[in-house]
Amino acid sequence: MADEMEHTESDIWTSPEARPKTPKTPKTPTPGDRQPQPVDREEALRRELRGVRTINESIEGILATLQRTSGNMEVVSKTVGNASTLLNTWTRILSQTEHNQRLVLHPSWKGATEDLAEQEAELIERQRAAERKAAEEEQRREELRRRREEDEEKRRLGGHKLLKRSELLASV
Repeated sequence: MADEMEHTESDIWTSPEARPKTPKTPKTPTPGDRQPQPVDREEALRRELRGVRTINESIEGILATLQRTSGNMEVVSKTVGNASTLLNTWTRILSQTEHNQRLVLHPSWKGATEDLAEQEAELIERQRAAERKAAEEEQRREELRRRREEDEEKRRLGGHKLLKRSELLASV
């Protein structure tokens, strides 16, 4: 039976062309072979148990390796995230540096003090424009109020003149 088992295992690895087309018939056991059979059977079971244990150990090793790999992937992921953050920061720094360089090397730039003075002048100009706009609005309202008063006065005087005319007509 051990011979048969070995032969079967070797047949597993052979190509289909090398296999015979008809299956092998098992040998009939002889009476002398029956006594060693339990020993052979126990030995076969032990070998199978060892094989199963070896497979279990291999699977446990693979699982442990996968767990370590998972932990390593988390570390790699964090490292990539940190590298991305650093790269973004470095890009912003380089961009600001380039902007500053363009300002400093610009021929019409007269320095930060001049920039501040220009900003203050712009602020004062905006305030003056707002004041002018407010004064113009106030003049417009005053003109509108004055026109209303004039129109009211004309209506009042116009109505009084009409009354006098009617009195004149009644007296005639």
